[in-house]
Amino acid sequence: MKIVQIVNSVTAGGAERLVLDLHREYLRLGHESYIVALAGGKQTEGKDGFWSTGCRSPYAPAAAYRLSGFFRSDPLAGADIVHVHLFPALLRVPGALRRAGWQGKLFASEHSTFNRRRGTLWGSLTDNFTYRPYKNIVCVSEAVREAVVAWKPFLRSRAVVIPNGARLELFQSFGRVGFHDPPVILSVGRLTAAKNYRQALEAVALLVSGTEHRFKWLIAGDGSMRTELEELSSALFLDGLVEFLGTREDIPQLMHDADVFFIPSTWEGFGIAAVEAMAAGLPVVAGNVPGLRDVVGNKAGLLVDPASSTEMAAALEKLICDPDKAMQIGLCGPEKAADYSLEACALAHIDLFNRVL
Repeated sequence: MKIVQIVNSVTAGGAERLVLDLHREYLRLGHESYIVALAGGKQTEGKDGFWSTGCRSPYAPAAAYRLSGFFRSDPLAGADIVHVHLFPALLRVPGALRRAGWQGKLFASEHSTFNRRRGTLWGSLTDNFTYRPYKNIVCVSEAVREAVVAWKPFLRSRAVVIPNGARLELFQSFGRVGFHDPPVILSVGRLTAAKNYRQALEAVALLVSGTEHRFKWLIAGDGSMRTELEELSSALFLDGLVEFLGTREDIPQLMHDADVFFIPSTWEGFGIAAVEAMAAGLPVVAGNVPGLRDVVGNKAGLLVDPASSTEMAAALEKLICDPDKAMQIGLCGPEKAADYSLEACALAHIDLFNRVL
């Protein structure tokens, strides 16, 4: 089977990481696989299975024009399946493929329980148009499917659930031998409003004032809110305790060097970083929100109200002040994470594609 995944860009993010991981897994399973990015980097045609329009933004008119050009020539012209991730790629790809004369099967993925289009008239009209060309809408969790169908009931028969998958073997190789001194709290995720780092910084400030235990909080990821969050961290007198690491490629090593994983999101379609942390044996403190709560469950972590700094601080304190309890919770993680292997995710996609073909 020849599969092409199309995404806005391949910069760091849960959806983008899944696209890359699925690409590698499809190749390992013996399928032809390609990735096309609507934006980012230089224009690239076919190098190592990767194509990019080279545009600065997926909204750029040239992005759709160049995408049409890609699909007028081999190997993309002969693709059996095109699988599109994220908006605005979901909106822009169908028209570009029609102009190229491509006639395969078109699929979409939804990665979140919330976006800014939902609940607005403009968003409703846009999504009516956006989703109609797709054979199926692949939702990364049951919570995402429920949100999609509540927003657009006409998608009920087309929305299917395939849970995200992670490369668990990268994280399971690290055995936990005890807490570091001082304990290390780790967060991984883009610095955006959905990740709720403003509230989390206030929670950590409460933790500092409420306990004598020393600790460090490392935040791996970058985004539009970085400067704002760094300034807030300084204003809360957290310099030296909180470190913004930026984009990192060594996430498995960071998790090995951490003691607690903190994911305070206000909405999360799935929470692939939480799965990776559980695979590494880290106890998780997670926002009690749809999608994320299903991934973490009630044994591998502590679920907290992401709007409550007090509740988040109390959960973190419970773990860093009681290493034995934290280690006990962490031991439940690998078994829970095993439900979300990358191989199972890829095979479920292949099964869906085969049934449609």
